[in-house]
Amino acid sequence: MLTLLLALLLLLLPAAAQAQLGPVPTLVPPTPVPWPAAIELAGPQESAVARIMRDGRVRVGILFNAPPFALLNIRGELAGMEADIARSMGESWGVDVDFLQVTRQSASEMLRSGAVDFLAAALVQRQDERRIMEFCQSHYRGAQALLLRQDDEASALVEMNGRVLGVVAGARAENVVTRWQMRSGVRVSVQRYYTLDRARQALLEGEIDGLVDSRLTLRDILLPGELRLLDEVLEQEPHALAVRQGDSALRDLINRSLQFLTASGRMAEIHDANFPDSRLPHDQIAIWAGLGETAPQLADYSISMPAPTESVVARLEQRLALRVAGLEPLPPDAAASEQRLAGWRNTLAQQLAVRLGVILQPVPGSPLELLAAGEADLAIGVLPDWSWANRVDFSAPLMLHGERMLVPADSDINNYRGLRNKWLGVLANEPGSEDRALALAESVNVAIEVFKVSRDQDISWHLTVEGDVDAVFADSLRLMEPLLARSGWLKLTTRCQGCDPWYSRVWRSLAQPKNDYEFRRQVDAVLQGMVLDGTLAQLLAPVMPEQDIPQLLLQTGF
Repeated sequence: MLTLLLALLLLLLPAAAQAQLGPVPTLVPPTPVPWPAAIELAGPQESAVARIMRDGRVRVGILFNAPPFALLNIRGELAGMEADIARSMGESWGVDVDFLQVTRQSASEMLRSGAVDFLAAALVQRQDERRIMEFCQSHYRGAQALLLRQDDEASALVEMNGRVLGVVAGARAENVVTRWQMRSGVRVSVQRYYTLDRARQALLEGEIDGLVDSRLTLRDILLPGELRLLDEVLEQEPHALAVRQGDSALRDLINRSLQFLTASGRMAEIHDANFPDSRLPHDQIAIWAGLGETAPQLADYSISMPAPTESVVARLEQRLALRVAGLEPLPPDAAASEQRLAGWRNTLAQQLAVRLGVILQPVPGSPLELLAAGEADLAIGVLPDWSWANRVDFSAPLMLHGERMLVPADSDINNYRGLRNKWLGVLANEPGSEDRALALAESVNVAIEVFKVSRDQDISWHLTVEGDVDAVFADSLRLMEPLLARSGWLKLTTRCQGCDPWYSRVWRSLAQPKNDYEFRRQVDAVLQGMVLDGTLAQLLAPVMPEQDIPQLLLQTGF
């Protein structure tokens, strides 16, 4: 009889627990499924690209209950942003896509064991995961945010000092709040709850002053008129696909595919279908030089996973200097824009050396050639280029410049349509700028007059004193000098609400030895620290528009 009663109790408990959860999502994981047997790879030096080519199938580890990234719907089909990305990549590679369920507990091991080729599991790029997996370019910008009552007058996180914040026990928010307190110096009390439903109720009843969780999750439980999201976030959370540690061939194939999907417009379609209330940010996925006009193919990538004969880490442990390329001094008469870019390279290199605890040794010569030949450990401020991707590894973009338009602060000109029958200044020593400006004007059926500005330092004079040009079109690096020198008098145009303010983009990053993931992980950790303490933003202030820096740093995901 006791056995029967125990069995009946076990049957009833799940239903009772479910009834208490209510309509709000919780941390209850999906029902685990048996792991598929890991397919034996030919050896540790072989990329998953080789198996995908042999079998004509790519195995994608994916969550079944993480909308809008992935969800097994009532028709038994996988829907969501990451499922759509994986299908689009499989189609362009000419292979079938097998979706294999993972959980947050099993995902890393299934990737490490080779049971799946890559993960599309709503992964947030985290430093502690980089020992077992490599992240691809971020395809979604998430964040840990704060939910407040509508009548709470707080407008910034610092105003939460001394107050009580709620989190769901075991969620990322717990660690996020801890890290945020350490960075900001703000002190709060933390109250833990077992479910999001209970935490929200505590907020409504005044038991806590705010609730921290992912911005997506909080939007799902938002009550208009009763609760609101604070604009400032505690921590950014870039989401990315992931491959096995050291599988640079598959990582590069995925990154190039993501860029191709972006350039073709397919990524915007996927984003809009799964996030109908927003649009894919224009700079979400940086497109490298040499992308090409056709989709990347499996056969274009090496199936081996060669490791360097000696990691840079081993050299540094012997107290040898960090050899850095890209720091050659400029001639005294170099333009201000070149000096600013060189200054950014030098200060970034110095910060890296100090935080790595090593001596900096500049190495003269072609940065990528030196790096590929093993004569440099790091190249600073280089252009990520697919023609070099099989010889060096590029970091996420750390700096951006490109064509922008500068106008007086009180001007109503915001784009080329506003230049009809007006004068546009271009720099006489910027090759192709006049032709580019005329082509952009013609694309919107606008006639303009072009005036050639002789020197960078004359830009602000022509715009604000002489008044003989209505706008100046040039590389943003060359516009930073007048913009900073005449702060409040000049502004960069935004083109239109929701438009891409950049007419062209030039990304700059670090380059490191191919597949030296131990050194890359150390550099990533240093860069992450520079992002979190604000150093990287300070270094970028002289070379980038202030409003673009936070979005750029978000892409790094260090």
